[in-house]
Amino acid sequence: MKLLEFVDDMAGEYVLVDKKTVYRHAKGIFKPIYLDDYFPSQIRQTTDRLERKGWVEKEQTREGVKIIITEKGRKEILRYELEKFVPKSEKWDGKWRVVFFDVAEIDRKKRNKLRVVLKNLGLVEFQESVYVGPFDCEKEIKYTREVLDIPHGVKLGILEKIENDDDLRKIFKI
Repeated sequence: MKLLEFVDDMAGEYVLVDKKTVYRHAKGIFKPIYLDDYFPSQIRQTTDRLERKGWVEKEQTREGVKIIITEKGRKEILRYELEKFVPKSEKWDGKWRVVFFDVAEIDRKKRNKLRVVLKNLGLVEFQESVYVGPFDCEKEIKYTREVLDIPHGVKLGILEKIENDDDLRKIFKI
């Protein structure tokens, strides 16, 4: 995943890994920052693995190997970015955000990833497929639905009142 992110960060579309750079790195003559911790064989194995997964394509050029991120690779980067969501700490507007979801068993990985994202956003599990939080997360939920490709399986409700919400107020310290 680090190499995939590196390609995305460095060039957006592709990065050229030329033979001379890899050789110089292997011999200790030249140490580009992005290759410092890796041996040429590790880079080759990683790019081969990413290519088998369909996340990158490799193209041989005169200068070396051109690594191109595929659409599938871009989606994987976005999925990885989902885990980096952090809750916003803002003044509570008095409304509760409730996320309901119904994701089929066949999409268990997507469902589990969704749970991780919801927890990272600061929502707490209210019931098995219901999460609640006090702060606006509409944009993040929309983004998550699209990235995980479950647009109809996740619903967001904004409620002005939840009966007996004392336990929730205590959890969120509001």
